[in-house]
Amino acid sequence: MKINQAIVPTGLFQFISFLRRAIFYAFFYLYLRTFLELPATLAALLGTMNLTGSLFGQLKIWGPRLNHQPSLAKKYVVRGEIIAAFTYFIAYVAHNIFLGFGDKTGAAFIMIVLLSLLEIFWSMSDLGIRFLIAQATEGQHRGQLVGFIDGIGLIGQIIGFLISGLLYRNGLGFSEGTIFYVVVVLILLCAVVIQFYPQVKRTDVDLLTSEHPQNIRELLKNHSFLIFILCLMVLVIGISSSTQIFLYYGEDQIGLDFNDQLISYLLILFSITGGLITPLAGRASDKIGRIPVIIFGSFGSSISYFLFFLLGKQPFLIIAVIYSLLGACFALIQSIAFAHTADILPEELRGTGFALYNITLATGWGLAGFIVGGPVADLLIFIGQPTAIAYRIAFLVSSLVIFSGTLALLAYLKIIRRDLLPTSVDMNHFSN
Repeated sequence: MKINQAIVPTGLFQFISFLRRAIFYAFFYLYLRTFLELPATLAALLGTMNLTGSLFGQLKIWGPRLNHQPSLAKKYVVRGEIIAAFTYFIAYVAHNIFLGFGDKTGAAFIMIVLLSLLEIFWSMSDLGIRFLIAQATEGQHRGQLVGFIDGIGLIGQIIGFLISGLLYRNGLGFSEGTIFYVVVVLILLCAVVIQFYPQVKRTDVDLLTSEHPQNIRELLKNHSFLIFILCLMVLVIGISSSTQIFLYYGEDQIGLDFNDQLISYLLILFSITGGLITPLAGRASDKIGRIPVIIFGSFGSSISYFLFFLLGKQPFLIIAVIYSLLGACFALIQSIAFAHTADILPEELRGTGFALYNITLATGWGLAGFIVGGPVADLLIFIGQPTAIAYRIAFLVSSLVIFSGTLALLAYLKIIRRDLLPTSVDMNHFSN
């Protein structure tokens, strides 16, 4: 298998990007919830506002431009990372001013607002890197290559969780700025790495699509893509609606009663299994099709949350095995879903198409916790249920949502095989 030279910078970018995300977000929601004392639903507001900014940026600004000029992708990544580095520093300084006055709520909300406004501009990087990875993985081995790149990223995530556990220090890592400083350096390093991506000149595709501009309406006419995205959104919301809550459940005294170190171990195992499974799953998807592999991952995710609901408090080893299964399944779904998206999107629709794909994944940080996980837990706690019971009911809801998405994917697979694929060759292509 011939490896595109662009694999190296994209893989290294993913490594650093996953590293800094793990360092920052592993305990950030816990920081909002415990140190800054926000309710679970309001803590999830960060993801919802981030999603809003990202949606506007990708679908209204950057996506349509990349439809016309795919060669802008590299510039978008570099610019987005530089803007992000400066904004993170400003967010730290602003939130620290509020802390100096003893206003924890103000400190939380100023960060939420600034990081959400940032997403309008940082989303150009999110979208640009999707383009670069798609270009680097063209060919019949796309699933394996995407899995390899994502596996490298998850190695960075493992290291990030280890570093985050050391830096967090019960919230002082954020309030004193250590985590912010480290993350700013890593963001700038991401910009430097992409400078080594092979230069993409203005291409014939640029010239062609600039004469025939495409927009979101044209994208929605691609029924195969649209149905897949809707199925994926249900899966992402189901899985992510309780990922934030699980951290609260893990530290709850009548929940799992784990300390920060054990929580870090769980997050590390979550990433290790994901890093191990994505290259194997990618290779399998090249042979048997993308959708069957995604369905396998969604079943595993649904079972994982159901076991958390059913078993309740258990020794660390049992919880670690279940959480590792969830990590493997979630990584599998994200990796193979991107490969499938790249397969079915025509060149002239990749700008808005990858934007909609990114927005779908972003619902995990945004809508999932804000409209499902957070409200379910907070409502049960409000009516007098113990916190641990409230969290377990949220896990059951997550399991049911994921299961409904799995059923939808099974119907999607049946439809594309029965109605859209007249030959065995075509069937292998579209089920990929």
